[in-house]
Amino acid sequence: MIRIQISNPILLPITDEEVTSLEDVIENIFPLDTEYLILIWNNIFIPLNYKYDISVMIFDFIKIFDFLKDDETDKLEIHWASNTFASIWKMEKRNNYVNIKSVWKTVNGGIEDKLNELSENTIALNDFTEEIKKLLVFLKNSIQKSGIDCHLIEDFTILENVVTK
Repeated sequence: MIRIQISNPILLPITDEEVTSLEDVIENIFPLDTEYLILIWNNIFIPLNYKYDISVMIFDFIKIFDFLKDDETDKLEIHWASNTFASIWKMEKRNNYVNIKSVWKTVNGGIEDKLNELSENTIALNDFTEEIKKLLVFLKNSIQKSGIDCHLIEDFTILENVVTK
């Protein structure tokens, strides 16, 4: 089982024209001290910080979403690069399911050993796609609510195009 609990983080206004990438915008619109996104992996709750985790992970989430929607590709490997979410996921699509084999290195809360005990996860393809999509839609809407001119963000159209799939 994989679920994403979005929560209700504080959203900061931003008009800084020097913030030009998705990562920078996400890092700047969410303060450090706000609610966390919770990734639920086999009933283990993993807190992810919007400012420093999700900003670094945004393109990996997009890559996973594209993989889930691609009928031609059946395998993907993600190396999560956040300081508090360092993990490798090897994903394989089979019969409308996605199987994930993971290796957990560093996780906020020090729960790597427990996660490595439950390192394999299988989820219905449509369910996983919806979980990732709701996060991407939330991030797109948050960026738009922040007040920044989205045309100034060089890779905003990547996010925008993905959520319309």
